[in-house]
Amino acid sequence: MTSKQQNKRVGVLVITLVIVLIGGVLFVGATSGWFDDSKVILDAEYICEENCGKLAELNVSSYETLVKEKKSFIVFIDQDGCTMADKLEGYTDSYAEEKGVWLYKMMFSEVKQSSLYNFVKYYPSVAIISKGKVVAWLRADNAEDAEVYNDYGVFQEWMDECLQLK
Repeated sequence: MTSKQQNKRVGVLVITLVIVLIGGVLFVGATSGWFDDSKVILDAEYICEENCGKLAELNVSSYETLVKEKKSFIVFIDQDGCTMADKLEGYTDSYAEEKGVWLYKMMFSEVKQSSLYNFVKYYPSVAIISKGKVVAWLRADNAEDAEVYNDYGVFQEWMDECLQLK
């Protein structure tokens, strides 16, 4: 075997080892969530240091403008006189204060006239919008979401799974 052939084999071996090493690092990174962009990053105007909570109520026009501007934000869907909505509103207030975020409040009658109604069919709910698209929402008619409505800790976990905060 000539020296040239040996150098060629060593070169192929080195390249193969480098590819395996890079592939291994990428695999570990992928399983660790390095490339996981499924969590929503709220726009900067919805992050706050103190006095966090709800912004002004959204109407159809304002909501559609935010969607068109591809904003990332949270909307609490409310209905007057609903005890479950009052409970969920308490959860959203607590979460906003703890995590340092602002969120919108929209009455269900407004939701029914907006593109949000393509997703949120019942109240109360919380919808998470990422870059103008609804990516997560609570389903008041779905037994799978029942615990989220009835346990603040579960609600907090659901929100944390959806959002990337601090």
